[in-house]
Amino acid sequence: MKSMMKILSRYVLSAAVIAIILLIINFALLIAWIVQTSKIAPKDYSVSQLANGLTESDGIYSLSGFAKNEIARQYQWAMLLSDDGHVIWSENLPGDVPLKYSVSDVAGFTRWYLNDYPVHVWRHPDGLFVLGGARDSVWKHGIEMPHKVMDNALAWFPAVLILNGAAAVLLALLFGLQLFRSLKPLAEGIENMAEKRLVELSTRGLLGDLAAGINKTSARLTKQEAALNKRDNARTTWIAGVSHDIRTPLSIVMGYSSQLEDDPELPQSKREQAGIIRRQSERIKTLVSDLNLASKLEYDMQPLRRDSVALAPLLRVVAADFLNSGLSGSYSVAVMIGENAQNTVVGGDEELLKRALYNLMANSIRHNPNGCDIKVTLEKGWGNCSLSVSDNGIGFTQEALNNLNYPKGSARLENHGLGLTIVRQIIKAHGGTTEFRNLPEGGCAVVLGLSVSTADADL
Repeated sequence: MKSMMKILSRYVLSAAVIAIILLIINFALLIAWIVQTSKIAPKDYSVSQLANGLTESDGIYSLSGFAKNEIARQYQWAMLLSDDGHVIWSENLPGDVPLKYSVSDVAGFTRWYLNDYPVHVWRHPDGLFVLGGARDSVWKHGIEMPHKVMDNALAWFPAVLILNGAAAVLLALLFGLQLFRSLKPLAEGIENMAEKRLVELSTRGLLGDLAAGINKTSARLTKQEAALNKRDNARTTWIAGVSHDIRTPLSIVMGYSSQLEDDPELPQSKREQAGIIRRQSERIKTLVSDLNLASKLEYDMQPLRRDSVALAPLLRVVAADFLNSGLSGSYSVAVMIGENAQNTVVGGDEELLKRALYNLMANSIRHNPNGCDIKVTLEKGWGNCSLSVSDNGIGFTQEALNNLNYPKGSARLENHGLGLTIVRQIIKAHGGTTEFRNLPEGGCAVVLGLSVSTADADL
């Protein structure tokens, strides 16, 4: 909804800015038009100057040279009317212009036109001086305005600009609200799609086609989501079923192979073969358990039994279990805990954290058959801790590093796959981070980052 309000505010602001720009442009055009008009209007000499160029001597009127030139250049003709309305002098007077006028005639043409000729008049000592221009050369319109209004023009002009701007903003707001009402259901529909809820918008109105497209997309996504859930549920159910069904026959195989391995009446070779069967059966049991656990972690089906877990004792117990399980002398396990990490406590599932650490150490042993030195390190930082398991073995391939650090799918079953995938899933379920890397001196390291509990963080 915040995005919708942002769209509305930007729409209204843009409309207001456009309105202001248009007002400025129109005002500039008005000024330009006035300036251009002033250039076109004949202002080289005023009517009074030309009237003063007409003089009388012994009853004969003569026009000065400059006045005659300006009349020919700027106007077309001129005449002088006596007080009784007769033409007593003229210059280039057209044939359709009368030679006698009444008072009403004079009153009419002094304000408007004389036989469609635009005229200008001035009081001459001997009568009325009349200048005439060509037809259709000047547009005249009578305007009367109270003097008080003209005095207030400077106050009215900014008020009109403000009124225009306010009207533009108001109209933009009204149109924006209409647009907002049209877009609001679409925005809510998109939010519902993001929450994987079915969307059914009305397809009427201006945005009906867009609403129909959202409805179609929502229906398709809902259908795909249902298909994915069905597939995932079927896979999880199948894995759980296989894990359950395989336990009984696998337990029988392990039991009989263990008996055969311990039977003194069998030859040594047969007893060794029985031991191989037992160990491989145990490996199958572990693999099935890992597969079931990975499936549950991936779909958040594995509940976390959260408790306060002290990491230092946990690391020592897991390391001791490995050393006491008949580990070959070609392997060594060292536990290094920082001075400030001895009492590190995290909130989580102790069995899952133990399983993650066990998988990391077992991975180092399994992929280094010729032996290696395993080092388990715990360091504490500000509000978090770093738990790493490293070895000086063969390390990861680049492809394995890419798959482990940047997984593109669910659990992978190739080398360095399922066991380490479970580690990553366990740490993710605890809100931590996992980093896989090779060491410059050889070997590899897996670094787990976990948040310490509040009580421990204050120590």
